[in-house]
Amino acid sequence: MRNQAYAAPLAKRYPVASTGMIAAVRVVLSLVNFAENLGRQLRPRSVWLLMIVAAAIYYPRFVKLPGGMETYPQAASCLWHGQMLQACDAGFTYPPFFALVMLPFAPMPLWLRDLAWYVVTLAATIGSFKLSESIARKALPAPLGHAELCWLRFFALLLSAKLILAVFENQAYDALVVVAALFGLAALCEGRAFVAGASLAFAAALKATPLIFLPYLLWKRHFTAAAIFGVVYALASLLPDILFGPADGDAYFSAYFSTYFSTWLHQVAGPAFGINPAGAPFAFWDGANILNHSLRGAISLNIDEAHSRSVFDTALAAADGSLIIVVGTLIALLPRRSRSVAIDGSLLLIAMLMLSPMTSRSHYVALLLPYMTLVALNLRDARSAALGRTVLAVSFALVTLAGNDAVGEAFTVWAYRRSAMVLGTLVLLIYFAALVLQRQVSLIGNLAARPLVPATTGTQRASEPPFRSQSGFPPSRE
Repeated sequence: MRNQAYAAPLAKRYPVASTGMIAAVRVVLSLVNFAENLGRQLRPRSVWLLMIVAAAIYYPRFVKLPGGMETYPQAASCLWHGQMLQACDAGFTYPPFFALVMLPFAPMPLWLRDLAWYVVTLAATIGSFKLSESIARKALPAPLGHAELCWLRFFALLLSAKLILAVFENQAYDALVVVAALFGLAALCEGRAFVAGASLAFAAALKATPLIFLPYLLWKRHFTAAAIFGVVYALASLLPDILFGPADGDAYFSAYFSTYFSTWLHQVAGPAFGINPAGAPFAFWDGANILNHSLRGAISLNIDEAHSRSVFDTALAAADGSLIIVVGTLIALLPRRSRSVAIDGSLLLIAMLMLSPMTSRSHYVALLLPYMTLVALNLRDARSAALGRTVLAVSFALVTLAGNDAVGEAFTVWAYRRSAMVLGTLVLLIYFAALVLQRQVSLIGNLAARPLVPATTGTQRASEPPFRSQSGFPPSRE
């Protein structure tokens, strides 16, 4: 009996102890699961908490020089009182529609303007980053893993952090323009023509340079989006005249149609692109300026346009024309499909920066999409990955490090005099060209190696596996 008692199961001999042990194990396992689940839930919340803390710390620097919140609402006030913008505020060279958008800020005290504009800029910046990521990921044939996604975000933020901060330092509205353009490109990826055309038109109405997307939509046969673009852009541009007619337009601008939009065309947009430059009261694009980071600014630093006008015009036309040919060729080689939008949009944003008569540092926040796209494609690039990393490193050195506070003001001035930011942007075209041409070579090789199909069938054999490019770009079926 004694041996049988010792041989009895532990649960029968010590029911209380067994039950307590099982309960303890369950509690430990539940605590472990709770810790893991809590960690998963806190990760995104921790990121947002960190962003809120960083935004609060940076806010005093944002309000240190409130240039934007003094200029933009002033133009809105001019619009409200029916005064011509270029006469009321010569420093406001933006489209009249932007003055209309800034009307809610006009009656606010300065501290409230700063706070509200800070929230708007933060939201636009975060939106630009997320939209860039979404568009870039659609360019990949296979989704990124968790680790790859973390690396994508890290390197994209590293490459563009200084450019993002430039928007905040100047209280610029470039993030608002970029997020509108990126929203349109994201809609184009999903085939939403109406939203794509309207968003891109909104960006163009805020700032003229996104008009470059209109010929792209026509070339890629997005005719519905192009039509919506034209209608929305016309309505937005004329809306200030519809709502607020100039009070003294006939007396001040009797030579033209006395409207806000036509005056802006004759006194700002036209002269900036070489149409009657003498008609501009404020030629902000003219002359050598180390803070003008466009092709025009780079050429102005090397050729005196005042004393060598013909040489300057020839050099500028050659530079602009060469860039248009390169960008246009690369876009034309890519098929009309959603996976091509990331590269198409990146090339157009680069062209937008380079072809503008005046490009400030804050405008370079538009490089968010090009950087994000190149980093994402580099993660899937099996052939030219080393070239891509070299290009990104050189661009980072020229665009970010050359203008960093750590290198000192003297070195920054030296780098800007040699158009470091322009060169750092143009070098990105090398990797874009390599990726596009690599795709073309792979496509030609796959077509050459593909068995001939009898003319009677006209379709691919069911037994043949679909061919894919090794460059990360699926071949076009169109």
